[in-house]
Amino acid sequence: MIRKLSGTIVVITGATSGIGRETAREFAKAGSKVVVAGRRRERLAELVKEIESKGGSALAVPTDVADQTQVEKLIAAAVERFGRVDVLVNNAGVAITSRFTEMPLEDFRRLMDVNFWGAVFACRAAVPQMRKQNGGGVILNVSSIFGKRGMPFETAYCASKFALAGFSEALRAELMSENIDVCAIYPGAVETEIFDAAANSTGFEIPSYIPKFPASQMAKLIVQAARFPQSEIVAAFDAQAINIANIFAPALVDFALGWSVPFIEGIRRNKPQVTEPSSGNLYQPQDK
Repeated sequence: MIRKLSGTIVVITGATSGIGRETAREFAKAGSKVVVAGRRRERLAELVKEIESKGGSALAVPTDVADQTQVEKLIAAAVERFGRVDVLVNNAGVAITSRFTEMPLEDFRRLMDVNFWGAVFACRAAVPQMRKQNGGGVILNVSSIFGKRGMPFETAYCASKFALAGFSEALRAELMSENIDVCAIYPGAVETEIFDAAANSTGFEIPSYIPKFPASQMAKLIVQAARFPQSEIVAAFDAQAINIANIFAPALVDFALGWSVPFIEGIRRNKPQVTEPSSGNLYQPQDK
């Protein structure tokens, strides 16, 4: 089924930077009215001003998606202003880089609250609205290739993205007969702030030498998924390569990743600590 985007109402979480911000711009270009959510009020206001200056229509709703009440108010604000919710993009996310046994469990729980429960809260609020409106709706859950392949030092992040993947698959089947499409999106490395803002208890800066997929191109894929809904999208070469390797040679991937850990631990032992443990943007946003 091909869905039109012009005039539709799109709610986007995590819209203050990266994928979410670019996705809001792309939907606005397609003629959608966008409701943008995030924790940084100033950035949301700037985004709304930019969209409106180009003839679009937008509404900013400051939201911490880990708070169910705030998420319910986000969906209610979209309906109050525009009358409906046609597309929901669950994009908000945070990250932790840490050895599992060194990670504060309250940080693990907070990450799950943002990355997984935030999407659950939004779907719980939006689905009843989509059910009663003509045309149904589309739900786009931005997972990660780490929601298909677990990685060392990313246990919390992988857990949240695997949970979101399973939730999306089950919800898709549950809503399929009600004209509500659910798509899970699995990006690889994308040009966003998530790497710099990640919580980190390793004591070292985490370098990333992988070429990153432009957030603007990722946004185009998300908008395309709203127009032509499909069950899932594995985006960019690195994600596709990881996915294929994990499907056809999972034991080999396990071996390679497993033996990378002693190597990384050796570097940690032989180098002095250069950073203090940090909770990154888990609890408070960072303006980087």
